[in-house]
Amino acid sequence: MEWEKITVGELLKMRSEQVCIIPLGSLEKHGEHLPMGIDGLVAHKTAVMAAEKEPVVVLPTLYYTYVKEMKNLPGAVSLETDILLKFLENVCDEVARNGFKKIILLNGHGGNTALLKLFSQHLVDKGKDYAVYVPPIFLAPEVIKEVKETSETGHACEIETSVALYLYPELVKMDRIPEGFYSSMKDYDVSPAVTSIDWPASYPHAYVGDAKRATREKGKRIVEAHMEKLVDMIRKIKRDDKVLAKMKEFNARASNP
Repeated sequence: MEWEKITVGELLKMRSEQVCIIPLGSLEKHGEHLPMGIDGLVAHKTAVMAAEKEPVVVLPTLYYTYVKEMKNLPGAVSLETDILLKFLENVCDEVARNGFKKIILLNGHGGNTALLKLFSQHLVDKGKDYAVYVPPIFLAPEVIKEVKETSETGHACEIETSVALYLYPELVKMDRIPEGFYSSMKDYDVSPAVTSIDWPASYPHAYVGDAKRATREKGKRIVEAHMEKLVDMIRKIKRDDKVLAKMKEFNARASNP
């Protein structure tokens, strides 16, 4: 069920399911052929598909997220770190206040990954009566490994374009994909150290690989496998009674060590 499309009565009935999903995406360039909001579009559609198999409430997608590494290109909308952390906390607080104490942050944007890990730790000593769960972006990487033909993927690539062709074919502009293979670019080597400029230096066009090898069939396999794993995870989270108990125990000891 989609939060914005159901009645209050339906929402109250869904409280017994305990779990709510908040999809997160981004607004940023994805080559010249994919829509800027594809990360959030995919996260939301996958969540809704999973909710059809295992009852769960899905909130509207959060598109205004963490896109610092793409601000050198047109189309990016990135919130400041402190604002985004507070915003996420505020949204989760409100979801929990409405009776959903198990919140899945279903992320579709790689740039959010580190921030969501930080956010989960940020909540740990706040005395919250709810828990957040942050799955990886791809829950079925083995299927991606099976279907991909290109050696390098990562952004607006064969994989992401295949998923878009399956879920949102009307938004994909296959005729705008450049010819040839685009490899990640970086003219310096300071490994094993990482720097804040690594991502934009590696992907100056917000595109990698060869998206012309993308197909709807590949996307269908990836999405369906990912969605089934998401359904399994939702069921596991519903059954679990230890995470919230451990958080309560941690908060009690943290306040009086």
